[in-house]
Amino acid sequence: MSGISSILNIAKQALLAHQVSIEVAGNNVANVDTPGYTRQALHLTPAQTYPSPAGLIGTGVDADYIQRFYDQFSTERLMDESSNKSSLDAQFEAIRMVEATFNEAPGLALNDLMSQFWDAWQNLADNPELLPARQNVVQQASLLVNQFQTMSTEINRSRNDIGVNLNNGIKSINSYTEQIASLNQQISSAETANYHANDLRDKRDTVLQQLSELVDVTYFETASGAYTVLLPDGHALVETNESWQVSWENDALQWVTYRRGDNNEQIPVKTTIGSGSELGGKVGGWMEIYNQLDTQNPDSFAGKLNSLAYSFIREVNQQVSQGVGLNSFAGELQGTEVANTAAVLTAKVDSTTANETVPAGTFRINNQEIGKIIGGLPVYGLGMAKAANTVQAINDANAGVRASLTTEVAGDPVAVPAVGTYTFQVNGVDVSVDVLAGDTDADFANKVVNAANAAIAAHNVDPATGPDLTIEAVVGDGTNGGDVNSVILRNTNAGDDSHIALSGIATAGIEANLGLKDGSYTADQTHNTGEVTLFSVDPFTVKAGTDDSWLAQYGLAGGTVSANDVANDGAFTFTASDAGEPFALKGYDFADELKTDGGSFQMWIYNADGSLALGQPVTVALDRAYTLDDVADAINVAITNASGESEPYVKATHGPDGKLLLTPKQNYTFAFANDTSNFLQVAGLNTLFTGDNAGSIGINSLVENDVTNLAAGLVGEFGDIFKGDNSNALLVTNIQRDENVTFLGQPDNTLDGFYNSLVGEIGLQSQIIQRDQEFHDLLSNQLNELRDSVSGVSIDEEMANLIKYQHAYAAAAKLITMGDEMLQTLLETV
Repeated sequence: MSGISSILNIAKQALLAHQVSIEVAGNNVANVDTPGYTRQALHLTPAQTYPSPAGLIGTGVDADYIQRFYDQFSTERLMDESSNKSSLDAQFEAIRMVEATFNEAPGLALNDLMSQFWDAWQNLADNPELLPARQNVVQQASLLVNQFQTMSTEINRSRNDIGVNLNNGIKSINSYTEQIASLNQQISSAETANYHANDLRDKRDTVLQQLSELVDVTYFETASGAYTVLLPDGHALVETNESWQVSWENDALQWVTYRRGDNNEQIPVKTTIGSGSELGGKVGGWMEIYNQLDTQNPDSFAGKLNSLAYSFIREVNQQVSQGVGLNSFAGELQGTEVANTAAVLTAKVDSTTANETVPAGTFRINNQEIGKIIGGLPVYGLGMAKAANTVQAINDANAGVRASLTTEVAGDPVAVPAVGTYTFQVNGVDVSVDVLAGDTDADFANKVVNAANAAIAAHNVDPATGPDLTIEAVVGDGTNGGDVNSVILRNTNAGDDSHIALSGIATAGIEANLGLKDGSYTADQTHNTGEVTLFSVDPFTVKAGTDDSWLAQYGLAGGTVSANDVANDGAFTFTASDAGEPFALKGYDFADELKTDGGSFQMWIYNADGSLALGQPVTVALDRAYTLDDVADAINVAITNASGESEPYVKATHGPDGKLLLTPKQNYTFAFANDTSNFLQVAGLNTLFTGDNAGSIGINSLVENDVTNLAAGLVGEFGDIFKGDNSNALLVTNIQRDENVTFLGQPDNTLDGFYNSLVGEIGLQSQIIQRDQEFHDLLSNQLNELRDSVSGVSIDEEMANLIKYQHAYAAAAKLITMGDEMLQTLLETV
């Protein structure tokens, strides 16, 4: 009802409302520089009216709620932009360190040092007999080695520094998600229809902003006021009061959840989210450059530097090892490279799934994606085509393992020939089979197999035959790669794709009976055991899906592959302790360069006075050489057979360190020539460089300590060594202009051209990052201005509001005074 009391009540409500308005405005002023603070204002509404003879009369003002000036659109855009900008900032900061490593400063740059190295070889070609020219080559090689090593060290240091940032960033992400989940709960609990938890919402947006600076996220608000926060691929980080963790493993961001194990224990299940700038934020930016510094990835900056060093060492050593220094070797010569124990994993293709194609990316080895593997129909129980395609896909991926097939040859079912004795050859070994009256086809098949195995065994025990002939014969049964009563020949060393040669079959007139034809067979789509053999010096990890179903296609399921294999998790790690081959040739760093099947090298043997001890070079054939023992046997047998002596003039052995040692008898020396097997380069015999990458490259101490051993010449046709011979030095200088040098996973190029392309690629990426950074800086500033125009605190505006609220408060106070005077007047008249 109207009256003086109503006037006083209106005044009281006004006083209280404008007092709160002043408090809210004062809070705005106090938080003008507070990050993430959103401007607030008291929302006022007229109080309820009541009827009077004159009409509806108001009863004052109500303080409805405190309004938060929040622009959802600009805030979301700003968070997205914050993620982009932070990613570019992190990339630019990191790539500047990379640019410093690849800085082409005149005189000290890798390009200049390589040019000086080739110039030193040219000078040596002009003066091969002069020791200063030889010393200059070694000095320039040493400078080049130091630069490679320095760059490798700087790359590793930069990667470690980025790794520290990544570790801290992951910890911060997990902390922020927990904070957002906690704030969700507080906000949902605190808010009502007329009570908004503005400060808590500001705090949550601030934490979300900090999270978006680390990784790209999307979010939306639920009906309860809680945020749901998602990663770019849709995996949840926060949902109401629950949060999820992320981790950084295998150079990628992993989303972590848990499942219950058989004993009710919590087992983490990790899903790969991404490994580069697609993640957004600082973590994505750091990870992009971090993975560019991965020495195991041939496509990264660091991988390409290692590929350059690898190819440089290989090309120079392959040529240098063909030559001879001023003198032949008079003392012990030990290879610089180690035939390590190789981890050997043989996996057999499951014939029931042999025809299934494996999509690209299903398998990852050492976190490298393996491409598409095309299936093929099995042949008598063996998935030969799929095995061959698997080997090709793994080797194309350059995943740090070497994949190989095992050669197998299967004939048609045999048909027993007429009574008599039939002879044919397996890799030059005579196999004789006696056929008797009454023999059946099965008898004939078994006789052939037994005769072949006996002949091979006799060959292998003969000390004059060199490395063992590692071939076995078996009778086909329809499931082992051959039809029933067929003859199968296969290599016994896993992953040995050496040829199996058959001859004399046509001459013996039993082609149709034996089911096999003369010829030389090596592992291919139709001549293999249906097995894939992986070789690696280092432990390697295989991943394929979330369970063992894909591994089962290769007989690798069930948690029995290695000592630490867990059943049905789709992954395992394999080491030499699980299955290893000591002193395996596959254990050499340059094992891929070996050409043992048909490859050989020559050794010239001299007397102490320089005359020839043998009139012809000794040819050491490395057919079927699988281990360092096989190579030593091949050398010793070849020299012994050539000399007719019981002991070789130069004895080959290997020490416990896995290096080949050549020891000449007293008063004998030796030299090398015509290596078509690449063994000399791979084993580090008569080479200039050691190591196989930018970090391990070094100088062969044999040359470093005695420059007369630097092989500038070649042994002549008749075994002569001329001190003025420059033929090998000229061939080394030609390497600089060779346009067909191969690089791991990269197109052929010259050595200089490959490095220039790498430097250009780094510079271009840096420019792109810097340009994008400038653009997103401008866009971020514009979005900040747009947000601040709505949500930011303006001191001028707040001061004006304070004056307005102050006057309103004073007017309300005046209204109370006036109402009091009216009441006093009324009382006095009564």
